[in-house]
Amino acid sequence: MTSAWAIYNFLVIGYYVSTMVSSKVKIGLVGAGHIAQVAHLPAYRLNANVELVAVVDDDPVKAQRIHQQYGFRDWYEDITEMLNHADLDAVDICTPNYLHAPMAIAALRSGRHVLCEKPLARNLAEASKMVETAQIHNRVLMVAMNNRFRKDVVVLHRFIKGKELGNVHFVKAGWLRNARGWEARQWFTERNKAGGGALLDLGTPLMDLAIWVAGLRRPTGVTCSIFGKKGRSAVEDSACALVRFAGGGALMLEVSWNLREPRTNTYLHVYGDKGAGMLNPLQVHKVIHDVLVNVTPAIEGLGHHYFTESYRHEIDHFVECVQKKKKPLTSGRDALGVMRILDAMYESAATGGEVTLD
Repeated sequence: MTSAWAIYNFLVIGYYVSTMVSSKVKIGLVGAGHIAQVAHLPAYRLNANVELVAVVDDDPVKAQRIHQQYGFRDWYEDITEMLNHADLDAVDICTPNYLHAPMAIAALRSGRHVLCEKPLARNLAEASKMVETAQIHNRVLMVAMNNRFRKDVVVLHRFIKGKELGNVHFVKAGWLRNARGWEARQWFTERNKAGGGALLDLGTPLMDLAIWVAGLRRPTGVTCSIFGKKGRSAVEDSACALVRFAGGGALMLEVSWNLREPRTNTYLHVYGDKGAGMLNPLQVHKVIHDVLVNVTPAIEGLGHHYFTESYRHEIDHFVECVQKKKKPLTSGRDALGVMRILDAMYESAATGGEVTLD
């Protein structure tokens, strides 16, 4: 009897262990560069529901090093080879912008879910094809908008969503990097590869953050100027823009790779008719009994590690979306709105006038 009970326990435990192992999300990483190494891979390593199966990079030395360092099962120099031979549930794309659309579409068509670094694509047309492919094949397509997963951002979003600051009228957002070697990554400065310069690179996550936090809806018009462009195939190093929204709301945006100041400056200010909120650092003020009161909450663990923490929460969310087939907080379809505004910004900069959005 004891022997039979022991065998039963062995079989039951073995079943649950095998189920747990098989339920892990099998990840293939494409592009083992800076963002993959400092943000994505450390986050995957901390998630017990992930199995790192394959890494792809066109530099075989780098691919082999990352393969060994993070315990990937295989490494490849080409994504097609990986998609054809590796047992994968999802693909994480951390490559230059011009490769996002073809790689994501190939992965989605192969039946894999996709997490794609920002920007989703070089323009709205490419992004729309990616979203359409995800819908046709019923796969998750998520954009790596890590800032939405920051603790301070989530808190400010809740204040605004709960109408604690009243109706939002005006938002100011800026990401101004001090001058440094941003030209080192050659593809970054080539329009056909990058799709755009500082406006696309910094403006994409900044605009997504501002619009989501402030709850802005239905953009109606865009005015934009770009600066620092040298040559026909070059990209801008700075830009400023105004986006108008239905109901009278407005977003002022400024970005630069080439700020002539000693420190980088990143900010987001949201102004409502009953209060205001800002990030970096988080501050919230609201009118209570005709008095402006500081109601900024204390957030435990909020510090200079918010970058790595936000990526960890983002990766955890992606893994959960793959496991449960749920819509991501930062879905590809949601990203189309930002891509549409960015296309209009470049059109405005080229024509010198306001571009109307239906």
